[in-house]
Amino acid sequence: MTYNERKNYLLYTSIAFVVGAFLYSILAIFMVLDPSIEQSSFSKVLYFIASILFGGYLIGSALSGILLFITFIKKQSKKTKILAIVFFMFTIQAIIIFGFFATLPYYVYNLFVVLRRRYIIEK
Repeated sequence: MTYNERKNYLLYTSIAFVVGAFLYSILAIFMVLDPSIEQSSFSKVLYFIASILFGGYLIGSALSGILLFITFIKKQSKKTKILAIVFFMFTIQAIIIFGFFATLPYYVYNLFVVLRRRYIIEK
């Protein structure tokens, strides 16, 4: 990946994380404010924070999987692209699963590469 592609990846996944966190925070507010659920206020706060973090990570990892799949599929032959289209249900599952497990390490790696290059250029 080029420097600009890495910056764009960081930007897009960060925005997706913020949007997912916002959407899941709305859902978590309804769950926390529900009077029928008897939990302590501390556990409600923990539930709210966990919902925000997991919701943001879910949306960000789905987008990350899509972005990584796009860069992968561009380099493949027509035969592989046709197989990905034919088995689209497996392809979608692979994108989501791969994105879920690869987002955090790949995000951190890209962040270090971008910051290191920026530090070298400023120096």
